[in-house]
Amino acid sequence: MNSIAHRFRSARVLVIGDVMLDEYVVGTVSRICPEAPVPVLDIRSRYCSAGGAANVAMNVAGLAGTVHLVGLAGRDAAGVKLRELLLERSIPDHGIVDAGDRGTISKTRIVAGQQQICRIDHEVTADAAGPLLENLIETAKGLIESCSVLVLSDYAKGTLTARFCEVVISYARQLNKLVIVDPKSKTFTKYRGCTLITPNVAEASLAAGVTIDSEFSLHKAGKDLLDQLPGAGVLITRGPDGMALFEHRSEPVLIPTVARKLFDVVGAGDTAVATLAVALGAGLPLREAVVWANIAAGIVVEKHGTASVSPEELFGREDTTALIGNIGYRQPRAVPAVVNSENAIT
Repeated sequence: MNSIAHRFRSARVLVIGDVMLDEYVVGTVSRICPEAPVPVLDIRSRYCSAGGAANVAMNVAGLAGTVHLVGLAGRDAAGVKLRELLLERSIPDHGIVDAGDRGTISKTRIVAGQQQICRIDHEVTADAAGPLLENLIETAKGLIESCSVLVLSDYAKGTLTARFCEVVISYARQLNKLVIVDPKSKTFTKYRGCTLITPNVAEASLAAGVTIDSEFSLHKAGKDLLDQLPGAGVLITRGPDGMALFEHRSEPVLIPTVARKLFDVVGAGDTAVATLAVALGAGLPLREAVVWANIAAGIVVEKHGTASVSPEELFGREDTTALIGNIGYRQPRAVPAVVNSENAIT
C-alpha cells in the first residue's frame, strides 16, 4: 500500500465549482425561550470549515495530492475566512474569482448536542453571467493544462452554468484531461463530454426519470444515464448501500459499503469524488479507483461534520488489503425475478 500512497502524491487535480464556507455553532439546549416556543441554545463552541467544491479541494490536499481550486467568493468576512482555510492547507487562492455583490456562499449549522436543529443559508444562486462568467472561464482554462484530472463540483449555486461546462469540458478534453462531474442538475446534458459522472441516488433518479428503489430500477437508471452521456461512465453513490458503476460495453457492478458505523453523511460525496480524482490522477484503473473512493467515503461518514480522510486512515485500515484484493464487485440483476401488475419486484 505504501507504493499506492506514494503514487497518490503525484496526482494533480483541478477542482472547479461552488465554493462555500460551512460554519458550526455548537451548544446545549436546556430550556425553551419565554418569548416564543423555540429552544434556547447556550453556545459552547463555533468553528468553520471549507464547504462545497472547497471541501473537495481540501480532501484532495488531505490525500497529499496537488490541488488548485476555481470558484466564486466575495471579499466579505466569509470569503476572507474561506481563503484563510484554503491557504492553511497550502491550496492557492488565485483561482478564487471575486464574486462582487454576490458575496460568499455560507451555511451556518446550529447544533445542540449531536442534533442539528437549524441551518441558516446565505447565498445567491443565479447563474454567473457577463464579465464574471468570462473571468471564471478564463481562470479555469489557465489552470487546466497543469492538472491531470478536472473535477466539476456542482451544487447548483450558479458557478457551473451550461456555457461554462460546455467551454471548459471541451477545452479539457482537447488537452486529454480526465473530467469527473459531481452533478446537481435535473438533467445531465450540460455535462456532455465528461469522462465520469458521480450522482447520488436522488440525482440519478431525477436525471434518468426512474425511481430507484430496487436493483432492477438502479440498473435501468444507470443504462439510461449512459445513453444521455455518450462515452462517459456513471458511478451512482448509494450511501449505506455502497456504489454502482456503469460503463459502456461493460457489465455494471455493485460495490458494497465499507462503513462500520454511521455518524454523519455531510461531505461524504465530496470525499468520494476527491479520492476518485486522486486515484485516477495517480494512474490507477477506474475500478480500483472506485474501490478507494468507496473506502474513503466509508471512513468519513464515521466522523462528525464536514471532514476529510488522511492517507494514514485510508491506507491503514486492517481490511484494506482484502477489500482491494478481491475488489468485492457483485453484478446487479438486470431484470426482476417476479414482477406484479404494478411493476414492483416481489
